[in-house]
Amino acid sequence: MIFTRIPLLLLVSASVAVATLAPAAPSVAESTAGSLDILSSRADLVTGSNVLVGLADKNADGLAATANGTPVDARFAAMRGRLVGEVSGLPAGSVKLVIKRKGMPVAAADLVVHQAGAPLLYPRTTPWGCDGGAVDADCGRPASFSYYYKSTDPKVVGLKPYDPARGATDIAMASPAAGVTVPFIVRIETGVIDRDYYNIAVLFDPSRSWSALEPQPAWNGKLVLTHGAGYGLGFSQLASVTSANVRNLHALEKGFAVASTALGDNGHNGNIAIQAEATSLLKEHFVKGYGPIRYAIAIGNSGGSLTSYSLANAYPGLFDGLVVGYSFPDPGSSLVETEDCSLLTNYFSKGSDWPNDVRWTRPQMLAVAGHAKDVCASWIDHTRPKPMGLSTDLGYPQIFQPSHGGTIFYPGIAPTAIGGCDAPADKRYIAEFDPKGVRCTAQDYVAAILGKRSADGFANRPYSNVGVQYGLVALNAGTISVDQFLDLNAKIGAHDIDYDFQPERVRGDGVAAAYRSGWINSANGLTTVPIIDIRRPDLDSIHHQFRSWSVRARIDRAQGNHRNHVIWYDTKLTMDEGLDAMDAWLEGIDAGNHLVPMAKRIASARPATLTDLCGTRSGDGLSMVQCTQVADGSVRMAAGEALTDDAIDCKLVQPDRRAYRVAFTAEQWARLSRVFAQGVCDYTVAGKDQRPAQPWQAYLGSAGQL
Repeated sequence: MIFTRIPLLLLVSASVAVATLAPAAPSVAESTAGSLDILSSRADLVTGSNVLVGLADKNADGLAATANGTPVDARFAAMRGRLVGEVSGLPAGSVKLVIKRKGMPVAAADLVVHQAGAPLLYPRTTPWGCDGGAVDADCGRPASFSYYYKSTDPKVVGLKPYDPARGATDIAMASPAAGVTVPFIVRIETGVIDRDYYNIAVLFDPSRSWSALEPQPAWNGKLVLTHGAGYGLGFSQLASVTSANVRNLHALEKGFAVASTALGDNGHNGNIAIQAEATSLLKEHFVKGYGPIRYAIAIGNSGGSLTSYSLANAYPGLFDGLVVGYSFPDPGSSLVETEDCSLLTNYFSKGSDWPNDVRWTRPQMLAVAGHAKDVCASWIDHTRPKPMGLSTDLGYPQIFQPSHGGTIFYPGIAPTAIGGCDAPADKRYIAEFDPKGVRCTAQDYVAAILGKRSADGFANRPYSNVGVQYGLVALNAGTISVDQFLDLNAKIGAHDIDYDFQPERVRGDGVAAAYRSGWINSANGLTTVPIIDIRRPDLDSIHHQFRSWSVRARIDRAQGNHRNHVIWYDTKLTMDEGLDAMDAWLEGIDAGNHLVPMAKRIASARPATLTDLCGTRSGDGLSMVQCTQVADGSVRMAAGEALTDDAIDCKLVQPDRRAYRVAFTAEQWARLSRVFAQGVCDYTVAGKDQRPAQPWQAYLGSAGQL
């Protein structure tokens, strides 16, 4: 793989000190061995008793392996100009793995080997429901394999079931590489990893074997990882979506393997640490069974883009390239917009409470929200007819309500995807009757990441609106009056921990953890991965178009440029074409000088034709306004925040008349001073506790320390 190496000591636990490795002390002879590449996982996240390794050698004669000085089984084969070894029989714990030839060390690596099935990064979600047929408490079941084929009949859409014993007469052909033509037969593997389902699809010849050291030639050595849409809180297995996600005919025809895990579906599991753990385990399983990966590309729309962006930033190395659509940068800033919209909707729905001199028009409301059209309505109201029945959800703000359910039946997404929760009804939190029950909130679903309140054990909330001057931009533009501005900000309020409205605003807790974990994406980890962000014009839904440029602004802040980030806006180009472009880009990166820093390799390898595209315009670095002709954004941007849109809890300063382009009477200024007694947001500086993400954090505590 071509990803940047991450130092092992960056794998930490949020509740304990840095989890250092403690390998057996090497002998003098072993200390002279060269580096051994661990191909199936991070060296400190090996699971089970086997591992796939690579070494810069072409001769397997006389090679053997030892683990902590004891001989273990090892087989080697030449692949793509080097040797790949399959080593088995490893003990659990800290392991010094040494490859020797005739007793002399050739290469060595320090490993941490974990028991198969044990959590690696995050405690188990509880309660958890297994489907029928599970053979153990971890929902385990034997892997199954099904076969499909693409028909030559143009009327047949998708794949048809295939029986290897009977064959078929209408099998189309695929050309995964120049000069290579194979029958378009696909094998889909289905199994359980990390207590939930995964699927792997590959072009497959049923008459031939496939092993990690002898892959079938139709595979190009590359992996596509797909991610599902939405944002939900799952407490049971999800089988329906992953299988459909791997049936990417375009990728398969080009020789890619396509894989998906239910825990990588943000509509089913909105926990980035569990997403990372499941993705790491899926890749490890894939490499051990199918062979070493040249590079892995993450693909996802909407909530799938959120997963792709978040994991690439917080757990670098999982993906080598991203192709995203309808993108969101992270959970944190997206949920801030959701809550802000909820508060604005609450205020604007109470016209009878407005003073006589305060009456709002629709354009004024939109200006305060920072939207050209009613994006907030899209966040709030997802209760509408669906092709397969009626949704029973309450929109995305329900994800803050600890007793909600909100599951739906809608093809193609998880039942929890619109902010829903499928924890058993009799185990959910009810303040009066079951205060110790499961709290179905976005923050409680990641409580080990954000930390817990000492008063009640509920998860911290990384949300603050103290000092936020809602509608500031509209005020300074003369769109709203001073009295409207003051009335709104005096009454905007907030929600308490059980999501009941309160007149007081809230100051965030857990904010530092949200940044540190990558739950809020600071983009420092995105600088070493190439990205193609495909965006359709969208001014009136949750997929608001500004977010592509919000990610870009964060990347610019992190590295001073965005040479690794391409935006295709308002074009007819598809995710398939994005995959092709990313494939070419990664080929160039892989062919470059590996001693050059990754950011420079990405920039130099980017094809000259791969630029920003906005309708008929093209060029590197087209701005949001140049592309969209609209300067709107989020509620916080309408309150003065920058395009980065990630200062969750702002630094506060005392109000200064010079900061406003309108005049205040003495009475109005006194009102403003009372409303903002703690100060107003200063968005010219970083927010409170704002910091880059620390990569590869674990949250298992001392009992599960790595």
